[in-house]
Amino acid sequence: MQNLDTERYARQLPLWGEAGQERLARAAVLVAGVGGLGATLSQILVRAGVGQLYLVDQGTVALSDLQRQSLYAECDLGRVKVEVARERLLAIDSSVTIEIDPGWIEDGFQAPGGIVAAVDCLDNFASRFALYRALPARCYFLHGGVEGGQGQLLTLLTGSSQPFEEICAGCRQPVGAIPVAPESVFVLAGLMAGELFRCLAGNPRLLDRFLVVDLAALTLSFLDV
Repeated sequence: MQNLDTERYARQLPLWGEAGQERLARAAVLVAGVGGLGATLSQILVRAGVGQLYLVDQGTVALSDLQRQSLYAECDLGRVKVEVARERLLAIDSSVTIEIDPGWIEDGFQAPGGIVAAVDCLDNFASRFALYRALPARCYFLHGGVEGGQGQLLTLLTGSSQPFEEICAGCRQPVGAIPVAPESVFVLAGLMAGELFRCLAGNPRLLDRFLVVDLAALTLSFLDV
């Protein structure tokens, strides 16, 4: 590794070594949704040294986003989220390759080639199911969701795990805007990043099981699927 990289990652190299850091640099990850979870998660990935990100989100920055979506500010109101996200992430590390798609994830969506993981930071089941169906075999799928002061995280491996649509059969989309406590977004995004790093190393801890976080009660619970 170059000296500059060694300096940048000096605090994490003792945790996973140069081989682990190089593995992150080679990884290509799709972040679906750059709202609350995706905005924070993508920052963690860039700061950690993930080499290539694909960002997909059809939204524009609204005033109500600023309460929890950490990439955006008042000066960004009305701008396309993925464009702002790319600017801010490249300001953190200009060596990262970031490709953006300002469109919907729906039936017919094509996942970028070469990705090893896709992170579901979406806010509706239809797009989540379409994303999962679009992924290549042996690709990690990390689902995250937040409502109020609670969150959940699940890891699946396409071609091996039960399809996400079957796991969530019968689930109903909440009506209207979903209430979200700002701290919940940051906690769950951190947990998702940690699980993604373990996936890239080949040792996920949440494969085929939910982690449910309740910040009000300060509890963690697990549910196998």
